[in-house]
Amino acid sequence: MTEKQLLAPNVLTELVDLGQRQKLRLLLNDQHPADLAECFEELGPSYRISCFRLLDLDNASALLAELEPDGQTELLRDLGDISIVALISNMSPDDAVDLLSELPQEKARDLIRQVSDVEAQEDLTQLMTFKEDTAGGIMSTDYLALHADMTVAEALVYLREKYEDLEEEIYDVYVVDEKEVLVGEVTLKELLTAAPEVLVKDVMDEDLVMVEAEVDQEQAAEILSRYDLLTLPVVDAHKKLLGIITADDVIDVLKEEAIEDIFQSSGITTGPENQDVLNYNVRSAFSARLPWLIITLLIESGSASVITHFDSVIQQMVQAASFMPLLSGVTGGVATQSTCIQIQSSGKTPLSLKAALRSIFHELKVGMLLGLFCGLATYLISRFLHQSSYQLGVVVGVSLFITMTFGVIIGTLMPIIFRRLGVEPAHASGPFITSILDVCTMSIYLTIVHYFLVASKGIAF
Repeated sequence: MTEKQLLAPNVLTELVDLGQRQKLRLLLNDQHPADLAECFEELGPSYRISCFRLLDLDNASALLAELEPDGQTELLRDLGDISIVALISNMSPDDAVDLLSELPQEKARDLIRQVSDVEAQEDLTQLMTFKEDTAGGIMSTDYLALHADMTVAEALVYLREKYEDLEEEIYDVYVVDEKEVLVGEVTLKELLTAAPEVLVKDVMDEDLVMVEAEVDQEQAAEILSRYDLLTLPVVDAHKKLLGIITADDVIDVLKEEAIEDIFQSSGITTGPENQDVLNYNVRSAFSARLPWLIITLLIESGSASVITHFDSVIQQMVQAASFMPLLSGVTGGVATQSTCIQIQSSGKTPLSLKAALRSIFHELKVGMLLGLFCGLATYLISRFLHQSSYQLGVVVGVSLFITMTFGVIIGTLMPIIFRRLGVEPAHASGPFITSILDVCTMSIYLTIVHYFLVASKGIAF
């Protein structure tokens, strides 16, 4: 299979300017929606709408689902209500809701009321009630479900009729009772090989994985990934089947959450849906980046207070002050490593007390080994820079051992505490933990230097 040449934006603009509508229509409808979406990002608003109007309904719906939120908003602004209703009616329910969520609530509700298919209208209304970052917010109502009391023959006839109405390729078949409660799942192989008169409940598997609609989308994605599922059923508190999460939904979630974690670990209080806004909207960028910087400023004031408190010690031992950035940088680095490991290993699920203690003890042992190695290395560096002051090397080495050990404990504890408080743990790996450790590192180091001075009764390094 040869790689397909991506469509160049200048080709589209040239055809639009020349009025080559028929050639442009054939070219546009021959492209994959994902490739076309990438090309559309480079087009100006007038060219974008001109090209979009030449797409077939199926291709236009697929393209709209692939575009970033700001691109969707621009297109919707230029399209009439009739065109928008036709598009959302042709999209899978979850993609349609993603699109509608970019519009004002009243506008979205009005568009849903104009959808002619009553069942689709009910699905969209239901999906709009869930928060967008939950399992219910990303699920699709396109799924295959059989009643437990159906015979295999009846089930196959039902599936043949139902499959034609699905917008997506679905292979998992779920089984519900008379109250639509999820009771099992059955494979197509079992249905095709079973005797026609056998009941579905006799060949179904009752051991299945499911999530409730209010579960966080990242946790749902992790469950689907852990059990290697193609789809994950979503239920309400009474186990009634509401919809399914598909593998392509999970890919989008993992990408979204990864971007969100990057922002949060950098001290930017915004979600991935606003990432492009930060590049060109000064007010949004300012408000997103300021809060954690203010917190950092306040905490780092503690470092200034510590240094001021030990001003006389620093004046007596100027050489010791030259190692303060080294201790601060290395301690912050090892703490950040511990934080990242903790966030990655535990995901969204709060750790039990036993698991938390095991994690802390493990990182403590690692931190002590790292501190011992780096402390010895720092002693050698000190001896090289200040050849006559072996005492300084000892003080710096011991201080680094203590601060690094303390750093891994803080780096491990912070995500656990944040998660217990209901705060996104990725915040712990940003300026917050670095600032706290700066204060602690300076306090530990200068206290050790101070007591060394007292113990040595004023003997200079």
